[in-house]
Amino acid sequence: MDITSFVVSARNQALLYGDYSTYHRQLTQKLHNCRKRLNIATKNRGKFISKDKVTAEKVAENIEYLHLQLLTAERAWALGMRFKAVHSADTKAITGRTRSHIISKFEKGARAAELLVEILSDTSTTSASDTDNLEARAYASMIRGAAEFEKHNWEPCLRNYATARIVYIALSTSMKGDIFKDLLSETIDPSIRYAAYQSKIPRTLAIPTIARKAFPSSDTSLVDQISKLAPDLLNKSDSDAQKGQVGAPNAPQTITWRSREVKIEDAAIALALASTDTATARLAERLASSDVILPKEMAAAYDEVLIASQDAADATKRAIDELKEEGVSQNDPRIQSLQITRTAVNYQMISWRIGRNRVLSGEHDGALLDSAPTTTRKSEKDATSRKPKIEPPGKKISRLKDKVVLYDSTLQSIDSIKELPGVAADEVLLDQLNATTQYFHALNNTDETPRCLSIARSHSLTDQSLNALVLTKHAFDECEQSTAVFSKHGTSSSESAPRNIEIRQSDIQFLFQLLRGELQRCRAIVEIDNLRAKRKGTTAPGAKVPLIDRLFEYPAEGVDLENLVTYPPRVEPIPVKPLFFDVAWNYIDYPGRTPAAAPEHEPEPEQGPSQPAQPQKRGCRSVSMRVFVGSLVCFSVVALALGLGYGLANPRYKTVLINKTELELDTEFVVATEPLVREYVFNVTQALAAPDGFRKPMVLVNGQSPGPLIEANNGDTVRVRVNNHIAEQSTAVHWHGINQRGTPWMDGVAGVSQCGIPPGQSFTYEFRVDDQRGTFWWHAHLSVQYGDGAYGAIIIHDPEEMVPQTDNEKLLFVSDVYHTYGSVLLDSYLNSTSKWAPSESGVEPLADNILLNGQNTYNCSIDSTTYPPPSSPDQSSDSDCTGGGQLYSTNVRPGHRVRLRLVNASSLFSYWFSIDNHTLSIIELDGVEIQPLSARGVYLNLGQRASVVLTADQAPGAYYIRASIPKTCFLPYATYTSAGLEDAGYGARGILIYADEDEHGDRDGEGEVGDGDDEEGMVGEPIGVKGNTTNPYGVDNNGLRGDVWEGCDDMPFDMPVPMREQPAVNVSEANTHYIEYAFRQAQDINRIFVNKTSYSPLSDNATLWKAMEQQFTADKANSYNSWDFGLNQQVLLVPDADQGAQIVINSRDAMEHPWHLQAEVTQKLTTAGHTFQVVGWGKGQFGASLGGTTWNLDNPMRRDTVTVPPYNHVVLRFAADNPGLWALHCHVAWHVEGGMFLSIAERPFDLVHLVDNMDLETRRQSQGFCDFGSSS
Repeated sequence: MDITSFVVSARNQALLYGDYSTYHRQLTQKLHNCRKRLNIATKNRGKFISKDKVTAEKVAENIEYLHLQLLTAERAWALGMRFKAVHSADTKAITGRTRSHIISKFEKGARAAELLVEILSDTSTTSASDTDNLEARAYASMIRGAAEFEKHNWEPCLRNYATARIVYIALSTSMKGDIFKDLLSETIDPSIRYAAYQSKIPRTLAIPTIARKAFPSSDTSLVDQISKLAPDLLNKSDSDAQKGQVGAPNAPQTITWRSREVKIEDAAIALALASTDTATARLAERLASSDVILPKEMAAAYDEVLIASQDAADATKRAIDELKEEGVSQNDPRIQSLQITRTAVNYQMISWRIGRNRVLSGEHDGALLDSAPTTTRKSEKDATSRKPKIEPPGKKISRLKDKVVLYDSTLQSIDSIKELPGVAADEVLLDQLNATTQYFHALNNTDETPRCLSIARSHSLTDQSLNALVLTKHAFDECEQSTAVFSKHGTSSSESAPRNIEIRQSDIQFLFQLLRGELQRCRAIVEIDNLRAKRKGTTAPGAKVPLIDRLFEYPAEGVDLENLVTYPPRVEPIPVKPLFFDVAWNYIDYPGRTPAAAPEHEPEPEQGPSQPAQPQKRGCRSVSMRVFVGSLVCFSVVALALGLGYGLANPRYKTVLINKTELELDTEFVVATEPLVREYVFNVTQALAAPDGFRKPMVLVNGQSPGPLIEANNGDTVRVRVNNHIAEQSTAVHWHGINQRGTPWMDGVAGVSQCGIPPGQSFTYEFRVDDQRGTFWWHAHLSVQYGDGAYGAIIIHDPEEMVPQTDNEKLLFVSDVYHTYGSVLLDSYLNSTSKWAPSESGVEPLADNILLNGQNTYNCSIDSTTYPPPSSPDQSSDSDCTGGGQLYSTNVRPGHRVRLRLVNASSLFSYWFSIDNHTLSIIELDGVEIQPLSARGVYLNLGQRASVVLTADQAPGAYYIRASIPKTCFLPYATYTSAGLEDAGYGARGILIYADEDEHGDRDGEGEVGDGDDEEGMVGEPIGVKGNTTNPYGVDNNGLRGDVWEGCDDMPFDMPVPMREQPAVNVSEANTHYIEYAFRQAQDINRIFVNKTSYSPLSDNATLWKAMEQQFTADKANSYNSWDFGLNQQVLLVPDADQGAQIVINSRDAMEHPWHLQAEVTQKLTTAGHTFQVVGWGKGQFGASLGGTTWNLDNPMRRDTVTVPPYNHVVLRFAADNPGLWALHCHVAWHVEGGMFLSIAERPFDLVHLVDNMDLETRRQSQGFCDFGSSS
C-alpha cells in the first residue's frame, strides 16, 4: 500500500519550493479529487453532510478509501504545521487560542491516522501485509507524537516518537531506498532529543538508546512484527545501554585537541565522531586501492567524511546552545569542554574540506601545468601507449581559473580556522597555519597578495613574460618562507594518509624545486623578449608592414620571415561597388546614354492583320530618369513632413484625451422605463499622453481619459466587452456602486470576483441595473491602473428619480496625476524604502498635479519630488514637459440651473469642491437622493460621488471652479512635500463661463480657454472671489494636527437625509463582525493590517472561485477568518439570509480612510440601492467608554464609500440579500495594494447554487484567466 512513500513523496514535492500553506492547499485539492472519485463529494457543492466512517470493507473494495483516510490525517497535520510556521517568529511562545487551535488540528490528524491503523489491523478483510500495518502504526505514532509534543506531555510524546523511530529503522532493513531518512533526521530524531531534554534524560544517552528505552515493549504484537524484520534491533544488552552508543560501539568517550583531552558531553557528538572515523577509514581504503581513481571520484569519496564531520560540528553547536538556554554559565566545566570540542570538530571538518579541494586541484596540489584532471577512465596500459595531446592555450587558462577558485576556497577555509576559539592564542598552530597560507599563496592569488604561480602561468600563456616573471618570483618567495617554517616544526601527515590541511614534506619540497626552475625559465624568456624588442627597434620602418601586403616591392633589406601576415588577424573593410549604383546604371535610361545592343534571338512569328500588336513588357527598365528623380524628391518631402509632424518643427506633444460631448452630457440620451441592452466596447491600451502638459505613460480606454461614458436607465442591461491591449499586464474593470445582484462574478475586482484579463484577451461584462439611479463610475481594479487614467462615469437615469429639475447636467471628475507610471511607483512603495522616502517605509507617494476632467496646466520649471527625473544631461526630462496643458472650462447660461455630477477618481487625495461666488445645493450622495442641502461646497473622499445643483445667478463673467486638497489631512504625516502641488497651491482650477445663447451657441457647453498659462483665453480674467475653500467637517478629530479650521471627514452622518426612507435593518450575531486597522511593522516594511492581516491576492485563483471549495462552517473558521484561503486572506462570513449584517470598523490610525463596500444592497422597502447604512459612529473603539456610540436607526444615511475618522469607529449595516464574495477595502489605491483589504462571503451556500447556474462559457473563460495569474 506504500503508505510511507505516499506521505513522503507528497511532502517533498510540496515543500521543495513551497511551504506548509502550499502543502495544505495541495492536500485539500487531492482530498476533494479523492472524494469525487469515490462519488461521495457533496452534490452541487451544497450544505455539508457528515460522511460515513471509513471501514475495512470499504478499503478492501476500493483502495481510494485508504488514501481518503490518509489525506484527511495529513491535511490536519499540515494545517497545524502551517500555523506553527506562521507564529514561529513571534517573540513570545505560542499560547492561548492559537496553541489550542494547533493542538486540535494535530489531534484530528492523530485520530484519523489511528483509525487507519485500526482498519488495516483487520488483515483478513483488507489483505494488508505486516509491512502495511507497521507503516500505518509508525505514521500514526508520529502524528500522535506531534500532538503530545504541543500539549507538552513529554512521556507519551517520547513513547510515540520512539515507536515511530524503531518501526522505521526496522522497515529500512527490508525496503530499498532511503525514504525513511528525512523522516528520521528532520522530524523524529529532533523531537526525541527535545522530549528527552524536557524529561531530564542525560545527554550522554544517544537517540537510538533513548528510543529503545521508551519503546512500548509490552506491546508483544508490535515487538514480534519488528523482530521478524530486524531480530537484533530490540535485543541490546545492558552494557550497550550503559555505554549509551547503540549502533556505534567504536564511538569515542573523549576528544583531544592540541594535547588537551576532554570528555564528550553529548552522545550525538560521539555518534557523529564515530561516523567520521568510520568514513575516514573507508576513504583511506578507497584511496589505497590499486584502481585508477579520477579526481572527481576521489573528491566524492571525501563527501561522506565531510557530512559526518559537519554533523559533529552541528551537534556540538546544538549542545552549547541548549546549555545556554538552560542558563548555564560560560565558566561551567561542561561549557568549557564543549568549547574545546567545538574547536576540535570544526578544525577537523575544515581540514577535510581543504583536503577535498587539494584532490580536485590535481597532482602535487595542481602545481604542474599539465596536471589536468583526467575525464575518462583508461587502463594503465592505455595510458602509457597514448600519445600526449597538445592543449591550446585557451583550455590551459580555463583550467588555471578552475584551480584559482579551489585555492581561494582553501585560503578562506584557513582564515576560518584562525577564528575558532583558542586558535589565536596557540602560537605554534598559528605559525603552521600561516605557513600553509603561504604555501597556497604561492600556488594562487588573493586580495592580500599579488598573483602567483597559477596567474603567472596565465600571463606566460598570453606572452606577458615580464608579468609572469614578477609573479613567479613572488610565488618563490612565499614558498621559501613556508618551507622554512615546515622545516622547523615538521609535519605530522604521513605520505599514505588521505590529504587534508596537513602539508607533507614531499609536497613543499616539490613546489620549492618547481618554482626554482620556473623562475629561471621566466628569466630566460624575459631576456629573449628583450633581445627581440631591441632588434625590432633597429628594423627599417617598411619592415613593419606584413610581407603579404608588400609583394609588389623588392625588399632590399631582405625578407623578414617573422612578419609574413598580420597576427592576430583584424577586421578590415574591403572596397566594393555600392549596390545602388549598379541598380541605377542597369535599370534607368539616362539621357545621352547609348542603349545596349539587344542579344540575338530567333525572329518572332508575324502577327496576322486581325491581331493588334502586343505592347512590349519593359518592367523596371522602362523607368525614366525624370520619374526616378521625382520619386526620390517626393519621398524626401514626405519623410520631412512626417518628421515635422512628429515634433521636429513643433516641440509640443499634442493629443486629444477627453470627449467633450460626454463630459457635457450632451449625448441626447432618452430617459425611459422600457428596459434595453446597452452595449459598449472598451479597448484598454498604454500610451504616452500629456493631460497637464507633461508627457507620461497612461492607461487609456478607447484612447481617452476620462474613459467612455456609460449611460443606462434603471432596469437596463449593460454589456461591455473589454479588450486588453496592455502588453505583459492583466486588467479588470470594476463597476463602482453597481449592486451586481445575481452576477457577483461581474463585479470586476481582480483577485476576488475574477482573475485579471490577460494581455491580448477579452472579457464581456454583463449586468442588470436593478433599482438604482444616480451617479456611479467604473475604473480599473488591478494594481494602480486607474491612477494612470483608466476610469470613467456611469450615469443611471430614472424618470422617478427624486431630485429637483434642472436645465441641463454636466460631469466633472477630480483626480490626481503622477508624472511617473503607476506600476513603477507601486514597486517602490511596496519596498522597505522608496525613492521619495529613502529612510522610511510605507510612505505614500504624493501626486505631481491635480486634474479637473483630465485637464490642467503644469509649470515646466518644476521637477517632481516624488520621482525626480534623471540627472544626467542626455536623459533630461525637459522634453517631457510640453507646456501644452489647459484649464478645464465650461459654459452656463445666465439664470439656468445645472446639475454637476462630481466624482473623486483620485489615488490618494480627498477634495473640497466649490465655485467662487456660488452656493451649491447637494441633492445626491453615492447614488442616494437626499433632501437638498445648501452649502458653499461639498467634500469628496476617494471613490465618493455627489450631485450638486448650481444656479447661474451671479453677474455675467467667468468664475473659478476649485478642487482644493485639505492639506491638514496628509501633510503632518508626509515625510516630504510635492513640488508640483506646492506650485499649484494644493488644488486644481477650472473656469465656469456665463455665456448667452447668441454668443456661444444654442446650448450650454464647453468653453474655449487658451492653452499653456493663458488663463484668460477668450473670456477674460475670472471675476469671482475665492472665499474659504477648506472642509469644515471633522475639525474636532484633528488631534495632533493642530487647532486649524480644516477637517478631513464626511459631513456629519446624520446631516444628509435620504429621500427614500428606510429604517436600519435587523442583524444577527452570526452576521456581526468587528474589524480594526492599524499600522504595523512587518520586518522592514510598514503596512496597515486589518485584524492583524495584510491582504494579498491569490496568485493563481480568485476568492470567488476558491470559495466554491470551502466549507463555511463554524469549526472551519479560525481566529484570522482566513479559512482555507491562506493567511494573507481575510473572509468575513455572513450566513444568515433572513437577517441583516453589521460591520464595526475601528480605526487605530491617525489618518482618515475611505472604506468602500462593493456590490451590496440594502433591504427593499420602496427601493434598493448599492449602499450600506451608516447606523452608528463615535470616538475611540466600539464599546469603549470614550464618548460611546451615536446611533441613527430610523432613516440612516446610505453610502457605498464612507470616511472613518482617526481613532474613531463607524458601524455599518446592510441586508444580506445579495449572495456573493464582496470586497471591503480602503479606496486609497496605495493602501489597497499594501493589504488594507478584506472580503465578505455573503450566504456562500446560496452563492454556490448561483454559480452552478451561471453561463458555462463565461465561467470557463473567467476561471481560465487564473492560469495567467490573478494579479499579473
